[in-house]
Amino acid sequence: CVNKLHIFAFKPSWLRALSGGVGSSSVASPPLSPALPKYKLADYRYGREEMLALYVKDNVIPVDLHDKEFLPILQEEPLPPLALVPFTEEEQVRI
Repeated sequence: CVNKLHIFAFKPSWLRALSGGVGSSSVASPPLSPALPKYKLADYRYGREEMLALYVKDNVIPVDLHDKEFLPILQEEPLPPLALVPFTEEEQVRI
């Protein structure tokens, strides 16, 4: 019996509860995760929805970018975010 208690000492309490340790006969679930993470998130963190909200379809190219330096990379019609582009038939078949 002493060996069995020694083995349990290396298991977390929720794992001991699952394996029926020390007076428990029913299976218990592990404790819920804490609401706040233990690490600090980035100050400027943006999710998918926030980034898509920044997209404006009818946006006009700023006058400052009409300089000849930027002309090779400018497009009159910007490409929409891929999240807003519907799948092609071939892509739908692969899904």
